[in-house]
Amino acid sequence: MAATMNVLKRTLSVSISRGEDADGNQVSKSYTYSNVKPDAEPDKLMAVGKALGGLFDNDMTGLAVAERSSLTEE
Repeated sequence: MAATMNVLKRTLSVSISRGEDADGNQVSKSYTYSNVKPDAEPDKLMAVGKALGGLFDNDMTGLAVAERSSLTEE
């Protein structure tokens, strides 16, 4: 039997630079956006992430997508 994975939920996280701590390590803060369409294309997710990152005064340091999926047997 073959297994099928279906995406149930996606979230998009945008990391923004907050400067450096006392030891000189970069500090960032992540902003998470839920209710992302499960079938959203990677190029569109990147474009939206960059647009959201551009709204902040500091530089964007990264984008991440988290998914929750179900597995079923066929």
